Parts: sequence; C-alpha cells; structure tokens
Amino acid sequence: MTRTKAVPRLLGVLCAAVLSVALTVSSAYAEDLNAEKKQADAQAAAAQADVQKALDALDDANQRVTDAESAVATARSVLLTAQAAWNQAQDVEAAKAIALYKAEQVAADAQSKLTDAETKVTDAEAKVAAGQAKIDAQKDAINAYARSIVQDNLPLVNVALLFSTESTASLADRVQWSDTVLDTNQVNLDELRAEKAQLVVDQQAAESAKQVADEAKQAADKAQQQADEAKQAADAELASAAQVEQRAEDAQAAVSAALNDEQSAQEAAAKVLTDNQATLAKAQATQKDINAKIAEAKRLAAEAAAKAAAAKAAAAKAAKEQAARDAAAKAAQSSGGGSSSSSGSSAGNLSPSQAQSAAYGMLPSFGWGDTQFGCLVKLWNQESGWMWWAENPSSGAYGIPQSLPASKMASVGADYRTDAYTQLVWGLRYIDQRYGSPCNAWSHEIGYNWY
Repeated sequence: MTRTKAVPRLLGVLCAAVLSVALTVSSAYAEDLNAEKKQADAQAAAAQADVQKALDALDDANQRVTDAESAVATARSVLLTAQAAWNQAQDVEAAKAIALYKAEQVAADAQSKLTDAETKVTDAEAKVAAGQAKIDAQKDAINAYARSIVQDNLPLVNVALLFSTESTASLADRVQWSDTVLDTNQVNLDELRAEKAQLVVDQQAAESAKQVADEAKQAADKAQQQADEAKQAADAELASAAQVEQRAEDAQAAVSAALNDEQSAQEAAAKVLTDNQATLAKAQATQKDINAKIAEAKRLAAEAAAKAAAAKAAAAKAAKEQAARDAAAKAAQSSGGGSSSSSGSSAGNLSPSQAQSAAYGMLPSFGWGDTQFGCLVKLWNQESGWMWWAENPSSGAYGIPQSLPASKMASVGADYRTDAYTQLVWGLRYIDQRYGSPCNAWSHEIGYNWY
C-alpha cells in the first residue's frame, strides 16, 4: 500500500515541476511575442495611415481627372459649335457662288442678246443704205431719162416746168408722162417704199432690242455687284468661322494635355496606393502570424498545465477526442464520396421537375416572365422531356436543350454531359441569342419541328 501511494505522490511532484518549467518558459515566450505584437501593431497602424493618405491622394487625383474630362467635354462642345459655324459659312459661300454664277449667266445672256440686237441694227442700217442707194439710182435714172426725152423729143419743153404748177401741160399729160417714164425704166417704187418701210420697222425693232439689252446688261451688272458683295461677306464669315474653329482646336489640345497630365498623376497615386496596400497587407500578415503564435503559445501553455494537472484525464480525453475525430472523418468520407445520382440534385443531375424549377428561377436574369416559362416547358418537353441524359440516337443531340453537337455546351462548363445546371444555362443563352424569347423559339418549333 505504501509503495503504491508513493508512486502517485512522485508523479504529482514531477508534474508540478514540469508545470513550473512550462509556465516559466511560456511566460518568457509570451513576453517576447507581446513585444513583437506591439511592434507589428505599430507597423500595421502606420501602414494603414499611409494607405488612407494614398486613398485621399487618389481621390484628389480622380477629382482632377474628372474636372479635366469636363473641361475636355466643354472644349469639344465649343469645337463642334465652331465647326458647325464653319460648315454654315461654307454653305453660305456655296449659295452665293451659285447666285454669282446665275448672275453671270444673266449677264452673258444679256450680252448675247445685245450682240444679236447690234447685228440686227447693223443689218437693218445696211438694208436702209442699200435701199436708199437703189432709190437714188432710180431717181438718177428717171432724171436722165427725162433729160433725154426733153432733148430728143421735147426740145421746147422745160422739164422743170413740166411738173411744176406753172407748167402749161395739163395734169393728165404730166401724169401720163410720169407713167411713161416709170414704165419705161421699169421702176417699182411701191416695192422700194415697202422695203424702206420694212427697214424702218427693222430699225425700230433693233433699237428696241438694244434698249432691252442695255437694261439686261444693267441688271446683270447690278447682280454681279451684289454677288461680289455677297462673296466678300461670305469670305469674311468663313474666315471668322475658321478662326473660331482654330481657337477651339487649340483649347481642346490644351485641355487634352491637361487631362493627360492629370491621368498620369492619377496613375502615380494609384501606384502609391498599391504599394501602401501591399505594405499594409504585409504588416497585417505579420500581425496575424504573431497573433497566431500568441494563440498557439496560450494553447500550448493551457494544454501543458492541463496535462500536468491531470495526465490521466488528459489522456482519456485525448483518446475520447481522437475517437470522435475518427468517427467524424469516417462520416465525412461516407457523405462526401457517395454518388449523387440517387438524389438527382447534388451534382446538378436534376429530375425533370427539379430542372423545370431551376429553369424558372433563372428566367428573371433574362427579363422573361411566367408566360415565357409556359412556352419553355412546352419546348423542352417536346425536345427532351427535361431529362439531362436525353440523347437523340440519330443526330446525337444531347441534354435538356438537345444541343447539337453536345460539345457546344462546354462553353458553359466541362460537366455538360452530367450537370443539368450547365445544360439549362447554355440552353437559355442559346434561346436568348437566337430567338429572343422561349415563345419565339416555341413558335419556330411548331413550324419546323426544331429550334
């Protein structure tokens, strides 16, 4: 009995000694860790302050960039206004150039008419001169004939008296003599008179045409003057618009350069922020590591004290905890390694009703409502019966949406042959991109027996 009691007493002394040493070591280690923690906390606080400063600097840079972008937008608006004014001036210049062209055409037409009129006047004057010469020649012929008659047949008759009021010849004799002269010389005075009258008419028409031409030329000259004045005004407007446009372009270049500078400052501030954030992360990681060490030291100290105080209880407790952990691990392995095909949902292998429910929950993300869901149910009932394993033996179309080929669904997930969710997402995207809605796809299905 005495030997048996001494053994526990010795064990108690040894445990007390071990506990004392453990507590001493743990206390010293804890002090060192606490000192490191204070240093790490200070570094983390400094890094956090630097990050805040960098954030403030970045906010300031962002604001300056925003202001610069606003200035650029204003400059662009001014430039657009100037360009519109320049374009309008161009239109005015073009319109006035057209007016000038038309005025020049009017002047050219008037000049042409004037030239024609002057030609007609010249022709008429030539005709009048020719007619007058012909009349003069006939008069000379008549006078010569009269002289010959007087000399040859009427030596005693004075020709001058023959046709004068003092003539002794009767009026009938004088008329007969005149007719004889005219008939003998075959002079058609009526034709000469008609020709001379026509010449007078032609001359009057020529003078009237000349007057019209003069008026047309005056109008053309006036139009030319107006067009010249309009052209000068358009040139002035165009020059002014070009100056405004140049100033606007210079302003835009200046604000664009300012924007580039502010963007460079923004990038520099962002880099400073990134560096400070990295420093903060490093300090926080150190802080976290020290906290973990402190926690671990506390845990070890508590564990040592517990073991020294009750070694047997600790061993029993450890055995009990180990048994519990083994049971938990076995249970976790059993639940995690089992097949999900029996439930039909754990890995996306849904039953038709579960697949319909999942699809209904996805509709709002495409902007579709209950009406579209009814069309979708009809569509995939006809295509696959909502079975994720459905496969067309002739074409190879596969899955709930009957993708052809099935590999198209790999764009959503590599598990497209076994995961209903992957098939649903691909199928809804396909309907949205090709038909816009399930009802449109269902209408196509009704008409062609495919979609």
